[in-house]
Amino acid sequence: MKVALGMVVKNFVSEQPLSSFLDNAERYGRSIDRLIVVYSHQLDQAVLRRLEARVPVSLIQLNHYTEAAYTFDRLGMPSDLSSQLLYCPLLADHGLVPYGFNRNTALIEALLRHEDVLVFVDSDVEPCVLSAGPGGAVQKQAVDFIGSHLAAIASGADLTTSDYSGYHILPPAAFDGMEDLLTGLEKEALFPFWGSSPGHHSLTLQTPENSRIRPTNKLLGGNLAIRTAVFRHLPPFFSSAFFFEGTPFLCRGEDTLLGLATGEQARCLDIGLPIFHNAYGNFPTAPDLARDAAVKNRLFYACCGWLGRNVFLHWLRDGRTEADAQRCRCLEKGAVSLARYTGDARFLSLPAIEAAAQRQLPDMIGQYQKTEKAWRFFTERWSFS
Repeated sequence: MKVALGMVVKNFVSEQPLSSFLDNAERYGRSIDRLIVVYSHQLDQAVLRRLEARVPVSLIQLNHYTEAAYTFDRLGMPSDLSSQLLYCPLLADHGLVPYGFNRNTALIEALLRHEDVLVFVDSDVEPCVLSAGPGGAVQKQAVDFIGSHLAAIASGADLTTSDYSGYHILPPAAFDGMEDLLTGLEKEALFPFWGSSPGHHSLTLQTPENSRIRPTNKLLGGNLAIRTAVFRHLPPFFSSAFFFEGTPFLCRGEDTLLGLATGEQARCLDIGLPIFHNAYGNFPTAPDLARDAAVKNRLFYACCGWLGRNVFLHWLRDGRTEADAQRCRCLEKGAVSLARYTGDARFLSLPAIEAAAQRQLPDMIGQYQKTEKAWRFFTERWSFS
């Protein structure tokens, strides 16, 4: 079984975390046949050479993926379809890339190289889990990352995934409008966790409860393995972008949409391996939403990305294109409370940002339909052997 490890990054200037994942695979006697690195901006050639000394590397700069362009041309794909998968205007004009476009590029490369399995990791994860050690001290514990995913695929799974340990993207907070905000963001299921965050500081650990293997359709893109042949039947990743007052915002949820599309076409398993995610880049320092500008910034863009995803998701699930009035009122109240708590007026704009995404839904739908059409053209003509 040929296994590729894929990562998408803006600037490819460090061996980490890829080197750590290669070390981890060697430690447990696992083979990684190829690294697939998709980047958009900067490249450090010395980093590339050091990784190439260990394993073959497919390096793809977005908007310059010539091998796929040649392949699509040989398959007879019309240029307007191939450009949908190979050229990102948002990158050219604003330096940003939708998450789905990024992941599809790595997936295309895995198919072109006839890799059997593509394992995605993100640039801020490590091949270990956080657990409670003696006396309750938090410790990193090494895990057989590749082996755990491959064992589940060998048992019949098509996609394997798990969550993360580390600080949650919802940082510790305590203000009156938390439940309203989460309801407005359609994240209300997280209120018991976030509401109790002053006690646990939003730190998640591996526990017996979250280490069991179970069916799922919740895919996490930074901890995900895919049996590539399943894309004979599945659509591609997809996420879009929208503008508010001239500023582009990336919608989140490219992995969510793929999970919803699996249905009866693919077997997905959560393998109970919540690898460490250094969400704020300075672990073990706890994120401080009230005082740290970087933490505020991350949450703001996450909220905007969720709102854009929600707008598209409603249309995809049930054709509903109008926001629910009660939820909108919750978002308005929660946004005011969050802005007051953080001292950051940007959060007051969340309702207007959602409305902007709603107005641009037809554009999102058009991009989705074009991407699916291009993907079907490719996969119906590609040999998966």
